[in-house]
Amino acid sequence: MIEWLTDPLAYTFMQRGMAAALLVGVLCSIIGVYVVLRSMAFLGDAMAHAVLPGVAIAYLAGGNLLLGALVAAIVVALSISFFSRKGALKEDTAIGILFTAALALGIALISTIRTYAVDLSHILFGNVLGVSERDLWIAAGIGLVVVVTLALAYKPILVVTFDPVLAATLRLRVEFFRGLLLVLLALTIVVSIQTVGVALAAAMLVTPAATHHNIGTE
Repeated sequence: MIEWLTDPLAYTFMQRGMAAALLVGVLCSIIGVYVVLRSMAFLGDAMAHAVLPGVAIAYLAGGNLLLGALVAAIVVALSISFFSRKGALKEDTAIGILFTAALALGIALISTIRTYAVDLSHILFGNVLGVSERDLWIAAGIGLVVVVTLALAYKPILVVTFDPVLAATLRLRVEFFRGLLLVLLALTIVVSIQTVGVALAAAMLVTPAATHHNIGTE
């Protein structure tokens, strides 16, 4: 009776797609907890769109699109951390400025590519059935780095998330762990691009954690 559901999994590309979807779902749910608790939902959306210039530059240079997205996401994450450090700019202001600048640059670069609608559409909307074995291994490697880093830095990140004042009193490196969390968020978004695309990356980060938070507080 469920052959219609199991038969497609006989194909290798379906198995890779299923594995990638599970990986993205688990990873986004884990990092999404911090996104919701720190009210960083807008940041997740901004970071998802900020990878566009990296993708466009990588495409124009004939390089790896995933690597271009990774570099762009990390640069934007560190830039947000730098400009909002010690109250120089409010975090939402820094996010708004860098998000707009990166998105505008990405659109400008992509508009120079005549075939961008075909070649780069999977960046916007994802292509779960187009995940190659190499893409899956890269995503698994990045995902492992994110999970291991969160596990090793769990206590200090927890304190910084819930009580930055206490973290400063305990002489924890608040800005370092804040920047680290932004980088981990950037890595998670890059992993999600191939599977769900820019359009759904922010939703995958926020929706599961927000749902659990609302259920847990009832």
